[in-house]
Amino acid sequence: MARECAAEGARAFLSIEQSKTPVLSGRLRESEAVKAVTGSGTYAEAVVSPHRIYAHFRNFGGTITVRRAKVLGTPEVGFFGRSVTQAGSHYVERAHAAAIGPVQVAIKMRAETFFEGL
Repeated sequence: MARECAAEGARAFLSIEQSKTPVLSGRLRESEAVKAVTGSGTYAEAVVSPHRIYAHFRNFGGTITVRRAKVLGTPEVGFFGRSVTQAGSHYVERAHAAAIGPVQVAIKMRAETFFEGL
């Protein structure tokens, strides 16, 4: 049952995380998924994460320095020179704070359906 509860909680967290993820192209949000659910019996855990290196930069911020091109940027967003520093949006922390209650409710509901069937 713990594994089923962890999976249900992970799905609830994923939905909230995706609502907090900054969107420019949508690729970061699309890469977020429940990556694993492990455990059994009374203990289980789930891993929810994006599959993009950009996620760390977008969450925590940092400086990008050009390597191959002469300048950073595109005609659509403009050009920034050889490096650009961006503040992090801390969307993962905001998602975590927003998800605590809904994840607990999702897990409780899953556990209740399990015990009703006994």
